[in-house]
Amino acid sequence: MMRSKPSSRSLSARLADRFHAQAGAPLGRVARLLALIAVLLVAGDARALSFRADFVSSNYQTLATDTFSSLMLQHQAGSLIRSTVTTGLENISTAVYANGVTSNYSILMTTSFQAAVAGTYTFQVGTDWGRGGAAAVLDGNSGAVLSQQVITSNVWWAGDWNNASVFTTSATLAVGQSVTFGWVGFEDCCGGSSTVRFSVNGSGYQGLNQSNFQSFTMVPEPSSALLMGLGLLGLAVAGERARR
Repeated sequence: MMRSKPSSRSLSARLADRFHAQAGAPLGRVARLLALIAVLLVAGDARALSFRADFVSSNYQTLATDTFSSLMLQHQAGSLIRSTVTTGLENISTAVYANGVTSNYSILMTTSFQAAVAGTYTFQVGTDWGRGGAAAVLDGNSGAVLSQQVITSNVWWAGDWNNASVFTTSATLAVGQSVTFGWVGFEDCCGGSSTVRFSVNGSGYQGLNQSNFQSFTMVPEPSSALLMGLGLLGLAVAGERARR
């Protein structure tokens, strides 16, 4: 198995640097940064390739002015239904992963990895997001959004990869490059399942799971995870109150 070269500085240190650079910014800007940091910390904390599906209660409708960052804030504002680390992002149904909830929820699916093969990584998601959603590629070190796609209309793929509702996210990666792929969507009714598949350098599509994807990835650098993100959020709120 290929191993990543140890970084000279930890992920936590690099994220902290970026946070402190924004210390004087309005709380809204800091909150958007922390929303992206949360994706990196939660998705990238596994010591082996893993995937995550988080469901929360939400009535939000995606707007034309939304970005992946703003939708992350809407997702994080909801009450947690269930959060699950999985071995793949296939057939993520509410019956199994959201305690049977079928309406008024938001789903966030993520995976973080370092590329072991250079080239174009393409992901397609088939899902049921009646209130729209977004897909994004985030830099694994800085949290910057490298690319994103926002959809405001009703998304329902009906189990057909040729359906117009299937949407695609791609990124050209170098060996060792660290990224997070994230999908966030909002559903009114009636809780259809979500499935992600991938292709590398034009190869045939495969379901996104550990068995199929492992050979294309390196193990991501472990992070100090969500505790750091929560701590930074506390500092941001405290700083804003002090300025008032």
